Amino acid sequence: MVQITEEFIESISRKDILSVDIATKTGFYNIYEHGMVKFPNNDKAPKYLGPDYGQHKAFRQWLIDMIHKHHVKMIVAEDLIMGHGYMDIRKLGEFHGILHEVCETYGVALVKINPTHLKLWATGKGNADKKMMIDACEKRWHIEPQDDNEADAVHLFFYLCQRYKLNI
Repeated sequence: MVQITEEFIESISRKDILSVDIATKTGFYNIYEHGMVKFPNNDKAPKYLGPDYGQHKAFRQWLIDMIHKHHVKMIVAEDLIMGHGYMDIRKLGEFHGILHEVCETYGVALVKINPTHLKLWATGKGNADKKMMIDACEKRWHIEPQDDNEADAVHLFFYLCQRYKLNI
């Protein structure tokens, strides 16, 4: 992965950033496109391969495609926290592992933001619920997200821009 130095920050702009709220439904935002993409399991796979078969490969390929399509130099994502159930944190951990591997392989800087800090910054409340994050996205950025995952990705993008003074 690329080290985030002062020189690196001076070399990038908002067009180089992709924000992702990682899950089976991944919200994403950059200046070219935004939305939510779902990584379903492969219904044609034999049951012994498990219910998540195909999701990880699909997520990895989507991420690589986005990096190439938009010349991404930095990705921002929510960090993992232990407030979720075991199955949720396991799956999120798997997706985050893929994110790390892709960033290392393709030389993309990765920044992770604590979800509580993001919610506090976006809404003024560190334990904001999904509706509050969506409402804040609509009010603050004039973007109507498809769901809470996209709203989180929008907030991540603008949080990173403010943090590194990248012309909001």
